[in-house]
Amino acid sequence: MDFYPNGQFNNNSQNGNFNNGQNGGFNGASQNPQNFPYGNYSVPLYAVNPQEEQKKKDKNILKTMGFSFGLAIILYFVLSNVVIAFLYLIARFSPSLESFMNSQTGNYVLQSFMSVLFIGGPFLISYSILKKKKYVGILPYGTTYNRKAAVSLTMFLAPVMLVSTIIVNLISAVFQDAVGITFESGMEDMTAEGPFASIILAFALAVIPAIVEEFCIRGVVLQPLRRYGDKFAIVMSAAVFSVLHGNMVQIPYALVAGIYLGYLCVATGSIWPSIVLHFINNMFSAVQLIILSNYGENASAASVVIMLGVLVAVGIAGGLIFFNMGYKTDLKKGVNTLKTGEKVGSVLSSPALIIAIVFMLITTVLTIDF
Repeated sequence: MDFYPNGQFNNNSQNGNFNNGQNGGFNGASQNPQNFPYGNYSVPLYAVNPQEEQKKKDKNILKTMGFSFGLAIILYFVLSNVVIAFLYLIARFSPSLESFMNSQTGNYVLQSFMSVLFIGGPFLISYSILKKKKYVGILPYGTTYNRKAAVSLTMFLAPVMLVSTIIVNLISAVFQDAVGITFESGMEDMTAEGPFASIILAFALAVIPAIVEEFCIRGVVLQPLRRYGDKFAIVMSAAVFSVLHGNMVQIPYALVAGIYLGYLCVATGSIWPSIVLHFINNMFSAVQLIILSNYGENASAASVVIMLGVLVAVGIAGGLIFFNMGYKTDLKKGVNTLKTGEKVGSVLSSPALIIAIVFMLITTVLTIDF
């Protein structure tokens, strides 16, 4: 079974073409008698069901993918917390370092550093594991299938994704009020007073996450999963994306945003449109926070209305261009040896991913304010 970066699939199981010798059976016409302790048999010693054998292989492949994703998330959680604890320990003996870490600029610089090193680094390891096993090819950092379609679709999805995440956040807020709890993300006290802090905040919240997280999720996670279907890959990668955020404030809208970002990447054939869409979405929040910190709530509310208006206008223009083009998105079915439940179960059965999910649940519990 081969997987090609351009989305083509070659799976012998779909055509019923199996080599029993390769799948554990004996074929006396093609095997060397010296390879078998009981000589050369023209009749197999035991029967092998090719479809079951292929299903077992595909489950193991998906389990390996789940292991690599889970390992990356575990490394991110462990390394980031260990390094932060170590830095705060050192800061106790260094007033200048303590002052820097407690400042707005220092906090955002540290956050940017962790995004690049502790998210990008572990997922680079994950990519190396999958590439060595030939489960993933070259990541789609090249040109899009159709530049005009890619630009117009990105324009269209920008307000659609933003409004969708806002709705999800409102539903989450209503749920929290109804059950009497409050989820916290650690971003509630973030401010950006002054131009320098504002620039650093924009990089920390919008520029770096858009590049690093798209490499990790729409690159390392989504691409190998596509061999089992684009829809499955989009949803599963969005789920991993939500787990990576590690708290219930961000998990719901990260799941929704991940679906839009994954679809855009698959539809355009490149990660770059999803990077742009991710940047636009995060920059909306960054600008809102910057204006709130420097000019107050009224100015921040006005900025939200203005930005939404501009994005809606851009989205309408992009939608008209895109749909008038008649561009068809080809979401491939991929290897069909497994049912959806079997595919999801195979990925989630990896101990590494189970541990990563447990970490996320623990983090979520710690962020609940009763």
